[in-house]
This record gives sequence, C-alpha cells and structure tokens, in this order.
Amino acid sequence: MTAPSSDQKGPGPRGRALFLQYWLPVLAYIGLIFSLSSIQGSRLPSLFPYMDKLAHLMEYSLFGLLLGRAIRFTFTRGSAFLITIATVAIGAGVGCLDEIYQRFVPGRQSDPLDWLTDLAAITAAVVLTQVVHLGPLRGRGRESKDADR
Repeated sequence: MTAPSSDQKGPGPRGRALFLQYWLPVLAYIGLIFSLSSIQGSRLPSLFPYMDKLAHLMEYSLFGLLLGRAIRFTFTRGSAFLITIATVAIGAGVGCLDEIYQRFVPGRQSDPLDWLTDLAAITAAVVLTQVVHLGPLRGRGRESKDADR
C-alpha cells in the first residue's frame, strides 16, 4: 500500500484538476464575455427595446454561477457569506472592466446601467445558489433526527 500524498488533504480535486474543473470554465467564460463585447455596435441585433439588459442578465447570471462554484469549491473553509461577497466583488470587477473595454469598441459605449444589471444578475445567481445549497442541508438534519426517534 502506498501512503497518501501530502498534497491530498480531504476529498475533492487539488492542483491542476481543481483548476481544470472549476477555474478553466470561469476563465473561458470571461473570454466569451469580452469577445461578445468586441462586436461592433452596428452589428448587434436588437429585436426589442432593452434587449441588451436581458442579454446582460443572462450573460452575467451564468457567470455568477460559474464563479460562485469555483470559489466555493476552492475555498471550502470559507463561510457562505464570505463566498457570496467574494463572488459578487470579483464579478462586479469583471463587469466594470467589460464596460470600460466596450468604451474602446467602435459603435459601442460604456453604460453604468449595464454594469448595475451585471451586478444584479451576479448577486441574484449567487444568493439563489446559496439558498438552494443550504436549504436541502437543513432539511436533511431534521429527517435524520426524525429517523432516530
């Protein structure tokens, strides 16, 4: 039998596997966000008013889910509150950089309301995952106590 390696402490992926499983999707999605932001303004489809806000909501809610997942599984000892704050702060920073970047794309402009929409989408996605993540755990505790009786 071989002894467990010193870098494996507890369950879950470590090192390269952790990066590939949780952080590579986040980085790839940031690349997608910025590539979509590179589309010149004249080439953007607009099917109805405020379509850009809906696009920001969808785009950044998925980003919030990916980022929250990566942070939660990387920093397993952090409290849910700190994980939520870190995810929203990093997501807000990416959204801000995206809006600044759009200022330099021909036909595009930087809009603070787009950034607020990004922030709202990230916050909603992360808070929703915390509720879904914590809710079933609370229910399981009651079920096991009832089974012991």
